[in-house]
Amino acid sequence: MRIVRGLGIFLALVCILDVSGQIITADPAFPVQTDSVIITYDATQGNQGLMGYTGDVYAHTGVITTESSHSGDWKYAPAWGDNSPKYKMERIATDLYQLRITPSIDDYYGINPGDEVKELAFVFRSSDNSREGKTASGGDIFYPVFSAGLNVSIIKPDQRPLILE
Repeated sequence: MRIVRGLGIFLALVCILDVSGQIITADPAFPVQTDSVIITYDATQGNQGLMGYTGDVYAHTGVITTESSHSGDWKYAPAWGDNSPKYKMERIATDLYQLRITPSIDDYYGINPGDEVKELAFVFRSSDNSREGKTASGGDIFYPVFSAGLNVSIIKPDQRPLILE
């Protein structure tokens, strides 16, 4: 019983994510292919290419699958500059945007049966493609897609020891 209680406390602590300073976050934090996901983009992070921008922002997005040969080998991505309503970001605050991937990752991207998605891939851009939101080093932005089951990730380990009883 003590081990089970200790494991429960450990998992609860691990599931509390410190998301400050991240370019994107996802809800749920551990999405699987069959989930609906809300991606939140913070334009004050990364290269800040869209920080202060007041026009429409779009997500250029695709996925990295087990069929991708490298991180630049996006699958199921639209043509660059596609301003379809599906890719338009919702401004929820100054420099803060959301994209709803619904009803599931599979359906949103049109994933073929049997294809396994490993990561969601993003570049955020202005409607005229003149400005881009990327990583601080100018790279594409990725968010992992998890396998169904128990998934644990320690985003920012604490400096204090964790003792389970």
